Amino acid sequence: MLGTSRAVEARTYEASLPDVAGLLEQARAGDCIVIRPGCYQDVALKWQATGSEQQPITIKAQQPGTVIVTGRSSLQLAGQYLTIQGLYFKDGSPTRRAVIDFSIGNRYAYYCRLTDCVVDNFNSARRDVISSYIVLSGRYNRIDHCSLTGKCTLGVTLLVNLNGEECLRNHHQIDHNYFGHRDVYGSNGAETMRIGTSQQSYLSSNTVVEDNLFEQCNGEVEVISVKSSDNIIRRNTLLECEGVVALRHGRRNLVEQNYFIGNNRRNTGGVRIVDADHRVVGNVFYQLAGTRFFSALGVMNAVPNSLPNRYVLVKDVTISGNTFFDCKSIEMGTGKDPERTEAPQNVTFTDNIVGNSDKERPQLPDDKKLRHERGASWAANVQQPTPIADTLIVLSDHEYAIEKPIVISRPTTLRGNGTTVLRYIGEQSAEGMIIIAQGGSLTVSGIVFDGVLEPGKRLAAAGITTAENMNRTYRLKVDHCTFRNFNESGFSAIRGGKATFADSVVIRHCDFYDISGNGIDYAAERDDKGRYNADDIVIEDCRFNRFLGIPVNIYRGGSDESTAGPYVKIARCTFSDCCNRQRGSVMRLIGPQLMDIGYCQFDGSGRGGASIRLDEAIWEDITIHHCTFVNSGRMMMSTDRVVTHDNIIR
Repeated sequence: MLGTSRAVEARTYEASLPDVAGLLEQARAGDCIVIRPGCYQDVALKWQATGSEQQPITIKAQQPGTVIVTGRSSLQLAGQYLTIQGLYFKDGSPTRRAVIDFSIGNRYAYYCRLTDCVVDNFNSARRDVISSYIVLSGRYNRIDHCSLTGKCTLGVTLLVNLNGEECLRNHHQIDHNYFGHRDVYGSNGAETMRIGTSQQSYLSSNTVVEDNLFEQCNGEVEVISVKSSDNIIRRNTLLECEGVVALRHGRRNLVEQNYFIGNNRRNTGGVRIVDADHRVVGNVFYQLAGTRFFSALGVMNAVPNSLPNRYVLVKDVTISGNTFFDCKSIEMGTGKDPERTEAPQNVTFTDNIVGNSDKERPQLPDDKKLRHERGASWAANVQQPTPIADTLIVLSDHEYAIEKPIVISRPTTLRGNGTTVLRYIGEQSAEGMIIIAQGGSLTVSGIVFDGVLEPGKRLAAAGITTAENMNRTYRLKVDHCTFRNFNESGFSAIRGGKATFADSVVIRHCDFYDISGNGIDYAAERDDKGRYNADDIVIEDCRFNRFLGIPVNIYRGGSDESTAGPYVKIARCTFSDCCNRQRGSVMRLIGPQLMDIGYCQFDGSGRGGASIRLDEAIWEDITIHHCTFVNSGRMMMSTDRVVTHDNIIR
């Protein structure tokens, strides 16, 4: 007797987000779970089921973008042939290592798809807490037409995990996604995408990254960090990204038919090459302004007999059929120094076009074409949110005695008239008179910050400082202000706190005097991992008088080369009777990558130590010129690379 089989009819369920896990326990291949619209807060989702190649199990929003996940939330996936569609992770923080994780414990996802989803502004409260938007594990998974924006804390935006045999030779597909603006982080560990780790250099990942748009992904030098073998980076666009595709570890990786469009923005780069058997072919490099590790093309020097996690010899590499138009730097032997002494070997550079004339200008796709089919269909996919307008506060000429710090949580302009005095008379000690908090930036002018102690009251440890928990960058501009009477050794006039980062600090026409602590203090990152507190620092036309501490203290420790800052300019400043103790420094400037000090006057300052103390690496670009030193300490340097000219020592 012959039996007949009938296909089981697929079912459609409608449910709220927390009910999805229960429905998946009974779901069959081909079933569809439709999630009702709503804002779901503080949910830890774990979804596991098994569909089939012909009939995946689909979990989707009723309307894309109407299922909003926020608060402390995360999603973990495991199983086979699941499709997740149309979810919106917004303004929250992950409960674990990632917002979306393609694993549940030691159970992985296989043949699963994440599509038409958005993760935006999903960050830990502190910027130095590591997390990712997506950790991609298992095999044969696809992430497509998703938008990943607003990442501002430490950690890779999208991490391809190779921990375990089940994740190797994974053949993941990452395509047609939009990776939006990411601010400069200020240290290593802020890649937009990473495939593997240095310990997995010679393991095959077989991941394909193609047809994605990366726009102003500036977290660190490695926008896409390839740390494994046999991957393909193809037909992507890096638009105004301050960084490169880094073939950092591994072999046999292919970079082809990508657009690197810099539009002459600072530190825009192309491809950096380490190790062997790579191919870089058919790419367009357009108006890239980066140098060294940020070059349009950087073929690295190697460490002889290098360990896998340093710089392995570049050899047997093909660079062919590329166009370099109006690019600042193409380097062979990038990073040459006393450690990296071994030159690349057997690098083939053929059929490339290098030029800057109109006849060599490549035809670039227009903006509409660059963005077409990139990211979630329902998302705007623009580079940055519209900035919030400044709040203007105008103060009169009398004295303001405040009992609590002024907290700045949005862009604010605070304007006095030059005689306006701000004093702190609180019952409890405060970190500062003005505290820049999450979301805040400050422009302040015409105010006297007086740190003198009110009898029976407590002190503020700074005139202007930052809050503890900030994951967003901020800007500070101080003009025509006075800072006086901060008379404790641990106090500062202006200070950036640990785990905070300023996009820019501009201080002009200010007076600092009678201060026992530090003046301008951006030196809170002391773990020597290459972290620092401000990217651009400008100090001009300021006067410093009677200091026990350090008038200007800027610190970036360690030898990490993942970022290009801080950038420092100090001009037309005077220092009188400042920091004359033994081993003291008037300017303590450790680690700025590009610095210009000019037309400054030192008078009776730094006599027990140094007027200017550096600890520079050989690649740092530092110039000291037209400065006058009268009865003052010397300039202390670590190398002979600092450019000095037209200085007067009396």
